[in-house]
Amino acid sequence: MTAKNGAIILSILAVIAISGIYFGNFTTKKVEKKDSHAHSEMGKMAEMSIEDFEKNQIKSLSEPDQNTANAFVKQWKEAINDQEKSKLAHDVAHFWEGKSGVLEAYYHSEAALIEKNLNDLVSSGDQLISQFRIPENEKIKNNLITFALRSYEAALKLSPNDNSLKLKAGATYVEGSIDPMKGIALLREVIKEDPTNVSALILLGRFSIMSGQFEKAKERLDQVLTLQPNNAEAIFFMAITQQGLGKNDKAIELFEACKKLVSNPDFDKEIDGYIKDLKTNKK
Repeated sequence: MTAKNGAIILSILAVIAISGIYFGNFTTKKVEKKDSHAHSEMGKMAEMSIEDFEKNQIKSLSEPDQNTANAFVKQWKEAINDQEKSKLAHDVAHFWEGKSGVLEAYYHSEAALIEKNLNDLVSSGDQLISQFRIPENEKIKNNLITFALRSYEAALKLSPNDNSLKLKAGATYVEGSIDPMKGIALLREVIKEDPTNVSALILLGRFSIMSGQFEKAKERLDQVLTLQPNNAEAIFFMAITQQGLGKNDKAIELFEACKKLVSNPDFDKEIDGYIKDLKTNKK
């Protein structure tokens, strides 16, 4: 890859981050810049276990709440049967409500896994992904992905033909796990069963962009725009695709069209800055 192509890919990955804010997909929200010390400290904590994370969270509580939380930790270690652990997981999740979204979501997922309730498994997976999107949770993000996939996979065992579940699990595998091809396989299953599934086509198009496969991305996004010519998300990713193919004029045209469809001043500001860079790079 040339230095120029590398810069283009970095630029594209940066603008993809915008999609998570305005189109509600899996992509994480844009991270604010932090000073180098804070960034270094966050890096040191990146592989923190859920147990260590819980210990840190307990330290931030009032003394009475610390006592309650420590008692819960002890009970959790000593619980010996599913019925006991299920009730306890619900109690602990409710305790952490409003105190730690990560721990609330984690214990809800523990209860759902024991009870094998489809709706609760999906809900807990969604909660964990919501926590993954929060920049402050960088120190626990790998665990959040693992726990979310655990919930989604358990849900898929109960409902193996649910395409919406395959989309959730597929997106999570591709963007957050060490096994992205498993996610691609799930998304391809959806397309095989439902060739006009717009969500799956957009996800596959977006993932093709992220791996620099712009022709493949164009193929997927062309399918979406044939089905839904005014799909703002597809137009957004097609604009990025056109840039990747070296067609900056077309990319600018599509970004302008997308702005009209989204109709959001903050989105306009983001895209205007990106269009300015595209015009500068043309010179």
